[in-house]
Amino acid sequence: MSRTTRNNMKDSSFFHIITQGINKEKIFDTDENKERYLKSIYKNNEGIDIIAYCIMSNHAHILVKIDSIDNMQQWMKKVNTGYAMYYNKRNDRVGYVFRDRYKSQVIRNEKHLYTCIDYIHENPVKAGICNKKEHYEFSSYISKYNGNQNEVKMQIAQMFNNIEENSKEEKFEFIESEEESKEENCQNIINDFLKEKGIYVEQLIKREKNLIELVKILKFENNISYRIMEKILGISREKLRLLSKC
Repeated sequence: MSRTTRNNMKDSSFFHIITQGINKEKIFDTDENKERYLKSIYKNNEGIDIIAYCIMSNHAHILVKIDSIDNMQQWMKKVNTGYAMYYNKRNDRVGYVFRDRYKSQVIRNEKHLYTCIDYIHENPVKAGICNKKEHYEFSSYISKYNGNQNEVKMQIAQMFNNIEENSKEEKFEFIESEEESKEENCQNIINDFLKEKGIYVEQLIKREKNLIELVKILKFENNISYRIMEKILGISREKLRLLSKC
């Protein structure tokens, strides 16, 4: 553990993050997809220490130590947005890839942290994918802890060395940004539209009449920017502008 990390630990907190595919879809269904998501969580993760992870077929667990809530929010937004764009392009689809926003749980003490790490690593065993957690390739049990339970305990003890338990009692509230609120509103409008038309999001891009109607509803009735529409629908802003003029 670096000196900088040790000195900043009193100002840090641990969070268990759970992110899931929309409608419980298997968004990490291939080894390549799991590798892609795993690489993304280690990319641009300044101020974020990855303590444990497990990438399953339809959801992922990530346990992190953070210096600030803002860092975690921005990091997770980049991780999931980047993966969603990759996944939609790869599968010729549009729309949300992840179910709602990620969920997170603050870790209160050393015992809670150890229990959480063990829970994360046991996911593939409980799902019947393998008999032992050290047999699962896409978790941190092997890559970070060398498949050794004593190594897990030792690293946790290091993290909590000379830390008062009271420093873990602070509660954090997630403040939803205006941007996130607009994205959520956009997604809700799209969901309502699809339900009304009785179609799936994958069908939307092939039905230009419906797509034009939706774009106009988003732009002129709800003032949703082309940038947000592009992010959620996976359609370029230039094409969205053309559709809105039809």
